[in-house]
Amino acid sequence: MTTLLTGGTGFVGKSLIKRLQGVTVVSRNPESAQQRLQEAGLAENLDDVIKWSNGLNLTDLSRVSPIDSVVNLMGESIAEGRWTATKKAKIRTSRVDGTKSLVNSLIQSGNLPKVFISASAIGLYGDTGETIIEEDAPAGRGFLPEVCQEWESATAPLEELGVRVVHLRIGIVLGANGGALKKLIPLFRTGLGGPLGNGKQWMAWIHVLDLVSMIQWLIEQPVSGAVNATAPNPVRNLEFTKSLGRAVSRPAFLPAPQFAVRLALGEFANSLFISSRIVPGVALSHGFQFQFADIKSALQNAINP
Repeated sequence: MTTLLTGGTGFVGKSLIKRLQGVTVVSRNPESAQQRLQEAGLAENLDDVIKWSNGLNLTDLSRVSPIDSVVNLMGESIAEGRWTATKKAKIRTSRVDGTKSLVNSLIQSGNLPKVFISASAIGLYGDTGETIIEEDAPAGRGFLPEVCQEWESATAPLEELGVRVVHLRIGIVLGANGGALKKLIPLFRTGLGGPLGNGKQWMAWIHVLDLVSMIQWLIEQPVSGAVNATAPNPVRNLEFTKSLGRAVSRPAFLPAPQFAVRLALGEFANSLFISSRIVPGVALSHGFQFQFADIKSALQNAINP
């Protein structure tokens, strides 16, 4: 099987390459990407690395024939840097326009995949309070929900041509040496970790190994549409904080007030205080098995893999 992968040098992308054979990675800098993936010990899983320049060169794309699956993980990080007008434009453009360009390149080449799995985010739902949310819930309001809706809509031309499309609404990704814990673990190990505000807001999370297993599973399963890529047991921020503190053997009780976090991070801070009680209804109903269904085992594995 041949998989075309965008975002292949990121935390999730590299974890996915470890599980797959016959991967062609799309990158703005193919030489650098090739070197980074080789240094990560992933060379034997790669078929090729092709260049991205606001779309795919059709000559390059013809080398990847036939494409069985596309996994689209492209997107500017929402957690790096303050949300200035320029930053927000990059967040939107990298996801929406990038996905549109990828879709158009595939259609123009005639090299259509059997399945197109495109990253989205649980940010689509906005603040869900205490309500348990599955995939049929409506979108929320605000910048992230709007971006996610446009992001998902960008795949419509493929759906119209009969390609099976999956919108993977990803929660907070946990794992060793990357994701949310890359910044949190050093902080907690110094004893400076603590709940955000009152800690009552729900957090929807997923271990990176379950995320890549879910992507593999979705390549094979006849599932389409929205799929929540979250563990079946969301936790309150206070529980997450206590579990992470125990995992690194440090106290974690100093609350971080919202005004202070917003002062440090700008508008992005708002997304840290919303409640996301999201569950993976579609994955569970189709029989997907989670390796890390509870936060304790997930954090223990992430810290001591």
